Amino acid sequence: MIKESCFWGSNFVMSGSDCGHIFIWDRHTAEHLMLLEADNHVVNCLQPHPYDPILASSGIDYDIKIWSPLEESPSFNTVLADEVITRNELMLEETRNTITVPASFMLRMLASLNHIRTDRLEGDRSEGSGQENEDEQ
Repeated sequence: MIKESCFWGSNFVMSGSDCGHIFIWDRHTAEHLMLLEADNHVVNCLQPHPYDPILASSGIDYDIKIWSPLEESPSFNTVLADEVITRNELMLEETRNTITVPASFMLRMLASLNHIRTDRLEGDRSEGSGQENEDEQ
């Protein structure tokens, strides 16, 4: 699943993924040009440098990676890319019916439910004490 995508210059589109890779495509042909292993888990953020061929990426790992081309000519392992894409498609199919809820939302929901439960318990106690007072009169 794609986490974030952006343009890199006028010729490339990049995206981070749940599989920990960065995918780079040709903007005009949609040809897959590069696959970078960027994180042990998920690549959440990509940011290209505005002028130089430098890319920053971050994910769940506790670091930010800085990328720049080192090779004279581009290299691309099509077999590895196809394997990663197949695994991603399988993962997407297996989790198709799964809804991901942020932890902060769950904590707020649990706090709200606890507050409602506490209010009900206090309401039951006050009603019970009110009935005793009526019986005594």
